[in-house]
Amino acid sequence: MKTDKEKKSQKVIRSRPKPKVSSKTGSRARRKGHNYERAIVKFFKDLGFEQAKTSRLGSRLLDAAKVDICDIPFNVQCKAVEAHIDYYKLTEEITAELAKLLPKRAEYPVIIFHKKNKKTNIVMTMDEFEKFFKAMWANKLIYESYV
Repeated sequence: MKTDKEKKSQKVIRSRPKPKVSSKTGSRARRKGHNYERAIVKFFKDLGFEQAKTSRLGSRLLDAAKVDICDIPFNVQCKAVEAHIDYYKLTEEITAELAKLLPKRAEYPVIIFHKKNKKTNIVMTMDEFEKFFKAMWANKLIYESYV
């Protein structure tokens, strides 16, 4: 049997006002992010990577490692944001997660981001860019006439 004090405390808990935060704000941002990931998948498919898909669909392990697009030669994190992104921190997090979860796939972490009314940009570390450039050079994908 509950005492009068326990009954009063339950009433207080039930009568607390709910915060005035729109429940749609989070779902809207999530939907915006998922739509952007699908747009980037389409971009890679148009480049010839027909197997490209979101990691939510293709690989839970890659999704856990903060990689949004799988079955391409890059580890892509997509961001469709209005706020500032700490690229250094995000790149370090992706690299650390990949090294821990998928050590054989820890190369080329790339952040593709888009802000409203701005061009889409790509961020990667200089070390990863150098590896990428050397691989392209070694495979004759960059010719001496460009250098």
